[in-house]
Amino acid sequence: MSTFADMNLPQSLVQRLTQAGLTIPTPVQQAAIPLALKGRDIMAQAKTGSGKTLAFLLPIIEQVLRGETSAPAPGPYSRSGPSHASGPRFLVLAPTRELALQIELELRKYAPISVTSLSVYGGTPIERHYRALQRPPMVVVGTPGRLLDLAGSGHLKLGGVKFLVMDEADQMLDRGFLRDIQRIIRLLPAERQTLLFSATFSGDIQTLAQSMQRDPAKISVDPGISTPTTIVHAYYVVPGDHARTQLVHTLLQAVTGGERSMVFCDQKYKVRRLASHLGGEQASVGALTGNHSQAQRERTLGAFRAGRLRSLVATDVAARGLDIQDVTQVIHYELPTNPNSYVHRTGRTGRAEKEGATYLILSQSEEREYLRMVRQLKIETKRLALPVLAALPSPAPMPVIERQAPHQRPRRSAEPSGRRFREGENRGPVHRSGASTGGSRHSRY
Repeated sequence: MSTFADMNLPQSLVQRLTQAGLTIPTPVQQAAIPLALKGRDIMAQAKTGSGKTLAFLLPIIEQVLRGETSAPAPGPYSRSGPSHASGPRFLVLAPTRELALQIELELRKYAPISVTSLSVYGGTPIERHYRALQRPPMVVVGTPGRLLDLAGSGHLKLGGVKFLVMDEADQMLDRGFLRDIQRIIRLLPAERQTLLFSATFSGDIQTLAQSMQRDPAKISVDPGISTPTTIVHAYYVVPGDHARTQLVHTLLQAVTGGERSMVFCDQKYKVRRLASHLGGEQASVGALTGNHSQAQRERTLGAFRAGRLRSLVATDVAARGLDIQDVTQVIHYELPTNPNSYVHRTGRTGRAEKEGATYLILSQSEEREYLRMVRQLKIETKRLALPVLAALPSPAPMPVIERQAPHQRPRRSAEPSGRRFREGENRGPVHRSGASTGGSRHSRY
């Protein structure tokens, strides 16, 4: 099938896609959509920026428009779900609030207003979601913790779900969501269609798929960990932290017009300090970490998308799920902690087959480890000579607490232990040992 028009999608949906400039499906869309329309369970591996969101949203829209939901034969689930109750028919699980929001925005872009939807996630008052669920939407997109909160309070009924999607499965397992996902699965009907998307297929994901799916069709668009071939990989070696910061500023100044840059740091305090040294929002530089409130995060991302901010400094909370146009370069302020982090950060540029570049700023001692990483990823890179470094602007003002050294900062007693794993700032896989579904959970996501 060479076009969306060949996929037996409703004509009104094809017209919406055409108006948006979409006529030819990406490889993962071409492979997954026909199978999903036939009611098959799917286990799809696809790299970041490959168009997998539409690969599961278009079948959802198609089912609503045709007024029918696929009903596959009962599968080997460990336990049947509850009887049908008033609630959504389609459920999408996402690891971060940003990804949940983006998925719902994409749905609204292509679906008619009759396809009602709601995104739910922590970091916002749960009462808002209580009110929104008084009239159950057809589609709910959410993070596992908030979904369990809503289900545990009785406001979200999952007995009528016939179509389940789990997006970024590898990241959700890295964050320790396995037990939460298993609990959600037990609340769903056994007779349902399940689509699972992941960048990699680890042993844990294979095991999870066996408990979730019935004879899934397996799709592998880009085997292994990979980055788009349209991205140039290069690195610099700097003598110290001041030169590191100056180099970031120099690279940001080289970007012109409506193009954008993203800079990634491993720790929250580094994000705030680097953004300050680069001039802050006065210099069109925004900051994004898991500690920012949901309102702050939405405001910053909105300004970045609209071009009011030309550069965004962030932790790995922004490394997945964000589809922002015209990000021409990704800068790694230091060596990423693992290959997956490198791949997903890099995937913020070079999207939709556009050209992009990713630059690492390394110390002499980090160079060997980086070269070992790119060999593992089968990526070609090159060392660049340092350019003439531009002088830094006047730093943006920072709160008093941010001016203290990291070890002097007061401990935030309200922040649950392990929060960094749930906000995308993980430094390795961790699985939670379980948590209650009480009202305090929503602050963790």
